[in-house]
Amino acid sequence: MARAPEGTTGPVIGKPAKAVTGDRSGRLRAPQARRLPPFADTAARFLRDVRAELTRVAWPDRQVVIASSVVVVFVLVVTSLYLAACDFVFAKVFEQVLSH
Repeated sequence: MARAPEGTTGPVIGKPAKAVTGDRSGRLRAPQARRLPPFADTAARFLRDVRAELTRVAWPDRQVVIASSVVVVFVLVVTSLYLAACDFVFAKVFEQVLSH
């Protein structure tokens, strides 16, 4: 069995070492500055990253935005007319089938 070092009392083997609260010079550490909670720190970092990313975005000019909007509205009108025609045809077909 292993022997305890000189000057110790009681069983020593298998016990964890005591934690030292100061640094090696014997001084105590300065209290840490208050930090934000982890979710707030993460949210603040996310918002900083978003702001930095938005400065690198290549924004379209006015003509491109207008042209894209016209295309979207045109496709929306054509699609809605197509769906309205399909709805009308199916309504008439089911009306004929269910009335007999």
